[in-house]
Amino acid sequence: MEALKRSLSSLLGSVIVGPMLKAGGITIHFLNDGLWWDDGGAQFGIVPREIWQREKRPNERGRISMSLTCPLIVTRSELIVVDTGIGNRLSPREQQFFTPQRGSGLTGQLRALGYTREDVTHVVLSHLHFDHLGGVIDKAGDGTITPTFPNARVVLQRAEWELATQPPDERLAAAYRHAPECLEPLANVDLIDGDTTLTAHVRTTVSGGHTSPHQCVIVETAGTGLIHFADIVPTTAHLRLAWNAAYDTDPLVTIAAKKRLYAEARQKNLWVSFSHDDVVAAGRFSNETGKTPTLAETIPIAPPSET
Repeated sequence: MEALKRSLSSLLGSVIVGPMLKAGGITIHFLNDGLWWDDGGAQFGIVPREIWQREKRPNERGRISMSLTCPLIVTRSELIVVDTGIGNRLSPREQQFFTPQRGSGLTGQLRALGYTREDVTHVVLSHLHFDHLGGVIDKAGDGTITPTFPNARVVLQRAEWELATQPPDERLAAAYRHAPECLEPLANVDLIDGDTTLTAHVRTTVSGGHTSPHQCVIVETAGTGLIHFADIVPTTAHLRLAWNAAYDTDPLVTIAAKKRLYAEARQKNLWVSFSHDDVVAAGRFSNETGKTPTLAETIPIAPPSET
């Protein structure tokens, strides 16, 4: 069966090799900053617990297991990390609440692949919530903070930067309370406005919904590629159009973004990846039609690195 999957993927322009995807001359590794636990009700919003727990079983505290998948896009001249997970900056209280299991995080997985943190040329941030931004800095035991990827160009939407640094209301102030600590040490920040082409095969598109400037990263090459959904579709359960997080600032925009990105993935034969599914890092849609896509092939998440 695995050989058949590889053969089918090769015919369709991509090859699955372990927790990574080869598409044309590009390799995409699905790094994982670890596992953590978040409130299931917050992740599924208006969906009743009796229904969502059939997909993601909560623990005794009502929390569900989630991953921190961060695609690493390797081209001939770039090493692009998409989002950075939680990182090592959580306070003791936050660690008690979220109980992260990170191992050595993204830098450990980079080392296992033969790269160093200095090799990373770009960090693209979908948005600036703590579980996507936190790993952009490294916090030493004495409290010293330095950029995790010192040579990387950090790319994010200008409007997201403005929301995080000048939140207009109490809800956003709480959502971005960690942002100053993470952003101030960064020396090479590239603020972009709207959909932007980053390289010959990598671009961003603004989805809105989760935050108003939330963006997704799209890779296109050799008739295939990848859309990283980030928090528009954080887990496979969220492939349902109406299953959206309570964190979303505009769930109707989230639904519209899902429809648009699903259509693009089907039309262009693109894989899709999920930030927080604790089983599946990425998948390819089947040919079945319907409002909720099904996955014909999947790539599992990488276990947290201990190296």
